[in-house]
Amino acid sequence: MQQSQYKSNFELKFLARVQTGQHMGILAGSLLLKLLISFLSVNLITALIPARTTTGYIVNYIMTVLVQIAVSVLSVGTSLIFLKSACSMQAVLGDLFCGFQQNTVKILKIGAVITIINSICMIPLDIASVQYSDMINSIPLFQLSRSDYLLDNHELLATYNVFYSASMKFYLIMLVCTVVSTILTLPFFPAFFMVLDFPNLSASEILKKCFEVMHGNKLRLFMLYLSFVPSFLLSIFTCGITLIWVLPYMSMAETNFYLDMMSIRNKSVGY
Repeated sequence: MQQSQYKSNFELKFLARVQTGQHMGILAGSLLLKLLISFLSVNLITALIPARTTTGYIVNYIMTVLVQIAVSVLSVGTSLIFLKSACSMQAVLGDLFCGFQQNTVKILKIGAVITIINSICMIPLDIASVQYSDMINSIPLFQLSRSDYLLDNHELLATYNVFYSASMKFYLIMLVCTVVSTILTLPFFPAFFMVLDFPNLSASEILKKCFEVMHGNKLRLFMLYLSFVPSFLLSIFTCGITLIWVLPYMSMAETNFYLDMMSIRNKSVGY
């Protein structure tokens, strides 16, 4: 199979820009609703199970993972919405919950595999996050409302050095964990699309098929993800406002990647 048969990332992103512009409302709305449901669920767990002790932290962590697995059912819904939009079909917000009308247990099994791999990769970041938070709370500069003195120039410089060093360490760990998680979950990228395209396959068969179709395509997908790094960096300077466009745009590019990949595969096997 020749690599040139596939659309380039430039072509996939150009197509995604056009499609996102045409269906911005439903695309952004579905992602926003999914993120909102996930955010509220995780925060409810945090409120009910405070992570103030080791036991509390472990229980909180386990419950959060279970919520993420449950939310994976909505990933099938977003996949359907983006597939419909990419194929110029009418999508509605109710499609987000189509996973509950499918074999939900199968979806949860697939979601569990992906979520567990991602969660294991993020354990160093979770630990670093706790340490970073404790460090921030221990810096007098951030406790001036409770202090009876102001820091002099020497103390300010020392505080800045500690803060800068800890921040760089935290963001480096975040970067490494994100990259490792992305690489390890690349083979499972088509899973939720395949739940829709191959409803008769079991969870294990879908995961096996993911590895088959992603053979030789993982680097292409990783490079597609890398091409969105400037867009995410830009969102930092816009207080995240541009994410309203970037996230649907990126998801649509992923959808086009899947459709292009499967189209070439089907032609190669004579479908």
